[in-house]
Amino acid sequence: MHQFWAKKLKHMSQNQPQQLPSERRFGLLFTAVFAVVGIYAHLKGWGQTAVFSLASLSGFIALITLSAPKLLAPFNRLWFELGQLMGRIVSPIVLGAIFFLILTPVALVTRLFGRDELRLKRKPVTSYWIDRTNEHSPAETFKNQF
Repeated sequence: MHQFWAKKLKHMSQNQPQQLPSERRFGLLFTAVFAVVGIYAHLKGWGQTAVFSLASLSGFIALITLSAPKLLAPFNRLWFELGQLMGRIVSPIVLGAIFFLILTPVALVTRLFGRDELRLKRKPVTSYWIDRTNEHSPAETFKNQF
């Protein structure tokens, strides 16, 4: 069993290059994004120039996507690298905020009130078994478990 987890951890720790999405998918995504923003601009009354520019950009990207998607490869690569960079920056910030703004105050409050949920403070007793008071017979304890 130990070898299984060692292989699994070794496999996970290797930096495998992530595969880029296809240029066609990238082009279709940005076609849809600019089309939706153009519709939103029209509904909000941003002006004809903005709406026409967004619609033209959407149509231009759609045309390139359908006719020569390889032209979008540098933009696809750039977009992918931007996502990777944002993931390296935002992830530690969000996890640190969760730890220091949520978990740390909860831990301090529970310690303040003397709670020991993990029972880490050892007491001088003869046994560490937890005594349970059975209000029901053993057969009834298996009913309605959830």
